Amino acid sequence: MLILAWEPSWSLVAIAFALGVVFAVAEVFLPSGGVLTLLSVLSFVAAVVAGFMMGRTEGIIALAIVVFLAPTVLYVTIRIWPHTPVARKIILTGPSSTAKAGDLADLDPEELVGQVGVAKTPLRPAGKMVLEDRKIDCVTEGDLVEAGRKVEIIEVHGARVVVRAVEESEEA
Repeated sequence: MLILAWEPSWSLVAIAFALGVVFAVAEVFLPSGGVLTLLSVLSFVAAVVAGFMMGRTEGIIALAIVVFLAPTVLYVTIRIWPHTPVARKIILTGPSSTAKAGDLADLDPEELVGQVGVAKTPLRPAGKMVLEDRKIDCVTEGDLVEAGRKVEIIEVHGARVVVRAVEESEEA
């Protein structure tokens, strides 16, 4: 039989529950590889055990608190976390809704069609081209194009620029 030197009370249940919440919140903000999660779970278990040591009703109340409030606190913490400075450094943001492909954001797609540039990298079939000192990601219709060869933009669909090699007879 386990002999305890202290008498369980609501203050012990509250302290154990509070520690569980603190450890759970800390795990969200300071990833510890599960150590803080383990401490959180052990604290919640200690709160429930201390409640049952006081009596059946007190144990059920402590269990209800842990079962309903712990997930709520965790949910709120996870909802807040993306707005913290640490999370902003970790989470990638998507492109703005008005932005188009990289250097193409300020160009009208219809104006690009028909323009001729130079393949900066080999297009196999994707690569980069240079058009008026701008590097543009592009893709061919499926043909391989060597670097340095002239290419013509034939289609623009959002961020996708489709090009084809300009034949030597067309270059002259």
